[in-house]
Amino acid sequence: MTIIRRSTEEVDLPATPARLLPAAALAAGAVLALSAPASAKACVTDDWKLTRYRMAAAGQDVRISAKGGEGTRLSITKKTLSYDFTKAREVVAEGNDNGDEYTLTSVYKKKLHFKSSLKGGRKGTLSIKRGSATGDATVKSLFNTISLRTVKLARHYRNGNVDPLVPARPAFACSGRTLKLTAVLSDPAAPATVTATYRRI
Repeated sequence: MTIIRRSTEEVDLPATPARLLPAAALAAGAVLALSAPASAKACVTDDWKLTRYRMAAAGQDVRISAKGGEGTRLSITKKTLSYDFTKAREVVAEGNDNGDEYTLTSVYKKKLHFKSSLKGGRKGTLSIKRGSATGDATVKSLFNTISLRTVKLARHYRNGNVDPLVPARPAFACSGRTLKLTAVLSDPAAPATVTATYRRI
């Protein structure tokens, strides 16, 4: 269990691997071990709107699934990447840790920017530079009925962390109107996949 102090109250969070939880629940996030990025063709460099987000993980004693975030805007150039959560829906994660069920509801706000690089054409990898993170984006989570601290996402990334909704090095597949990002989490306690589908706008 992870203990978070809220004013004078201590809150016990489940022992779910940290990388599976949003930043406001002290997530480390989804990171892929990929080769060094290179340039990509024009398909992926555009403005996109999130239409579907899923995260699913299962281990011997841990199960967690998450969905939501629709309306998040993603802008990609050859050297930069920006998220706009202004119209994003909340992300809801439901988990079971050693028989204890919980719900984690996360609300993302404002904007987040990175320097980034691409490898591939219609398929390839997208890599953000965490140390370059700027912007005023935040995420605020509710663990069951308990409000957790607000996390400033740019600082979270500059400190070397990642939030699952914003994977650090996802694989991508780009078509005429659709962009799909996929990240694989190889945590031995609960192998997981993250998929996000965007529509060109």
